[in-house]
Amino acid sequence: MRIAAIDIGTNSFRLLVAEVDPSGDILPLCKRLVTVRLGRGLAPGGVIAADRLQAGREALASFRRELDTWQPAHLMACGTAVLRLAANRDLFLEAAAELGISVQVVDGRREAMLGMEGAFAAMGSAPAPPVLLADVGGGSTELIVAGMGAGSFEPSIESLPLGVVRLTETFGTGGVISPPAGAALAGEVRRVLAPVCQKLLADPVLRPAVLVGSGGSATAAAALDLGLERYDETRVQDHLLSVAALDRLWQRLAALSGKARNCLPGLEQGRGEILPAGLSIYRELLAQLGLDSLRVSDGGLLEGILLAAWRDAGNGLAERCQNAL
Repeated sequence: MRIAAIDIGTNSFRLLVAEVDPSGDILPLCKRLVTVRLGRGLAPGGVIAADRLQAGREALASFRRELDTWQPAHLMACGTAVLRLAANRDLFLEAAAELGISVQVVDGRREAMLGMEGAFAAMGSAPAPPVLLADVGGGSTELIVAGMGAGSFEPSIESLPLGVVRLTETFGTGGVISPPAGAALAGEVRRVLAPVCQKLLADPVLRPAVLVGSGGSATAAAALDLGLERYDETRVQDHLLSVAALDRLWQRLAALSGKARNCLPGLEQGRGEILPAGLSIYRELLAQLGLDSLRVSDGGLLEGILLAAWRDAGNGLAERCQNAL
């Protein structure tokens, strides 16, 4: 069945059109990413800037053309932190509807569950439970602790106001990062993460044995650590980033301007200037949890949305067949 998914994030919009077989395996046909920065300058309860709304409309219009070409049987589009926060989100939702794209604004828990499904589906082998998945986005970070297979249990979910776009804007780390700016960024990340990490460490059921990272910060860090000239998802998938590797990346990126970071090979448009904020989140998670490495998943929210759309389409087909009988 041909299915399409759209992930509308604070930093980027992503489209995936794929064939999904009866077992849920995904064969990608078309994958697009547009850096929109819909949430640039957005504070909670604030408004999306007019130029960002226009950029968002243009990105969705380009996706609409792809959808018309591929003709998927079902489409699901989900908006995350930026649309949860924006007072004028209806302007964006109406523009999307005019293009025939109905956008669901998902809460943090739903976002985390979709991200977990997509990340775990892409992994080559199941890590030992409990697994902490950290999906670091432009406007928020979703943390979910779950078991896999025989170690499954009811997931523990947190959605935190740690987004790489917002952190970069707040602490001025889009260019060369001075030691005081880096320390201020790390201090804020540490403050927000500390209560969650303390809760996880205090509970033997939830104390993570493995940290998995999904989203643009984790995959970009893996691409740089691997020295990729062009992004290669097959090499990024399941790559291990050690504490030492993340520290080296931080030192390397902090010494560069935002423009220079954006020009590094293997990175999507505009990722370099916001990547240090993502590194700060992962470095702090490892430090607070006493773990020595991060396992990267190229799959995440976009793939989770696709699988949810596939299930919806299958349920609809079953219902139509039942009604016909």
